[in-house]
Amino acid sequence: MVTRTLGILATVVSCVQMVPQLYKTYTTQRVEDISLYSLVLICIANIFWGLHGYIIGDAPLIVAGALTAAINGTLLFLYFKYSKR
Repeated sequence: MVTRTLGILATVVSCVQMVPQLYKTYTTQRVEDISLYSLVLICIANIFWGLHGYIIGDAPLIVAGALTAAINGTLLFLYFKYSKR
């Protein structure tokens, strides 16, 4: 019971951790202070966590990996959209 509860809490926190950055990026349309390399590495890590969750059959890991990859993927999209390169 405790393990499952911790898994669910970790999923929720993982899923909402980048939402404030996504909101700020969307509303200000500025990405100068975001590290592209960090964002790419976070996206890759999220995909790997989701795959790991799928392989071991752990629903919280699958959900966390998929949702955080989607949030960070959206942030990555906005990075390129608003970047002045």
